[in-house]
Order: sequence, then C-alpha cells, then structure tokens
Amino acid sequence: MALVGLERELDGLSTNLANLGTVGYKRGRSAFHEFSVPRQSGDVRGVVIRTNVDFSQGDLERTGRDLDLALLGEGFFAVEGPAGEVYTRVGDFHLTPQGVLVAEDGRPVNWQRRPVAIDPEGERLTIESDGTVRQGSTELGRLRIVDFADRQRLTRDAAGYWVAPPEARQAVPTAAVHQYALEGSNGNGIEEMVAMIGVQRAFESVARVVSSIEESYRRLTRPF
Repeated sequence: MALVGLERELDGLSTNLANLGTVGYKRGRSAFHEFSVPRQSGDVRGVVIRTNVDFSQGDLERTGRDLDLALLGEGFFAVEGPAGEVYTRVGDFHLTPQGVLVAEDGRPVNWQRRPVAIDPEGERLTIESDGTVRQGSTELGRLRIVDFADRQRLTRDAAGYWVAPPEARQAVPTAAVHQYALEGSNGNGIEEMVAMIGVQRAFESVARVVSSIEESYRRLTRPF
C-alpha cells in the first residue's frame, strides 16, 4: 500500500511539473489517511490515498490580447459542454464569424444575462471586472462566473474542464475579471522538484524494506 501511494504521489508531482506552463492549471496533492476497523481478533489498520486539488491563485500574465481573460479570486468561467455546463479558469477565448464567444476548443462561453449579438466586424470589446462586456458604448451582457462551496467535489473531464455533481452547492464568486491577461499554473517548479526528491527517497527506502522482508520469508521457507 505504501509503495502504491508513493507511486501515485510521484505521478501527481510529475503531472504538476509537466503543466507548469499550462494556462489555468491547478496542481494536485496526494494525502494519506490512516484508518482502523475494529475486529474481534483486533483492529485492522489501513491507509486511504486521496488526491486533493490546490485551487489557489496562479500568477496573472499579461498578453495584451482583447479576448484573453484571467480571474483574480474565487470562481470559474462557465462554458457549455456536450452534457451541460462545465467550468474553467482558462480564459483564452475567441470570437466566431457569427459573433459567438467561444473557448479555445470551440465550446460557447455562457453568459449571466442573454447577450446582445456581438458584431465580429464592430468595435473592440472591453470586459469589466464583473464580467460585463461592451462593444463601444453598447453593453452586450455579462459573462457567467460561478463558484462552489466545496471545490474538492469537482472532477476534471477529458478536455480539462471542471464538472460539478448535480448536488454541488454553489457559492458567491469573488473573482474579478482581468482583460488582456491569462492566469498561469499555480505550480512551483522548485517546490515540486523538492517534493519529488523526497518521495523518490521514501519510495527507495520502502522498496528496500519490502525486499528485505521478502528475502527473510524466502530464507524461512527454504527447504533444508
């Protein structure tokens, strides 16, 4: 169990390192929880391995692009997925020729209020901190920003979006929208490398103990 847990933690750290340059990436952290089950012959002890997501803020990186949006604070952009609404911190949006604001993969971005149509050939868009979108002096609507009381209940789908279970309780988002910027990964390369070295050493130590125990069993069961 210890080796499996350490291997899983090592995989998580490797994923964090690989995504240091990924926009909006939130690093994962593995945690070990001990438990005991009372039995007549004595308590049975075990370990549960749980991976939590660190939803802390990543640094904002200015891009200067009109439709690059970053969130500073708690919340997610809402995007329309194939099976319903999904959520993201990745704000590198685009405009279709039909004037639809979409995520990088073409999924429509959801609005809090039904928007006035965007003119793809019109004036530049400006987005205020509360998500209100204007084209020139015309207010088009407000982007939908969502947050949840327990973000650890969110799961990540194959496309990298966050999916909320039906019973997830929403919370009031505090995030402010920053135009011309994107949020970077909240991973820290030095911290991840230090943690990885520690896990590798622990893995090697446990592996040596397991090997020693196996050798002892072999000697005990060896025929004379």
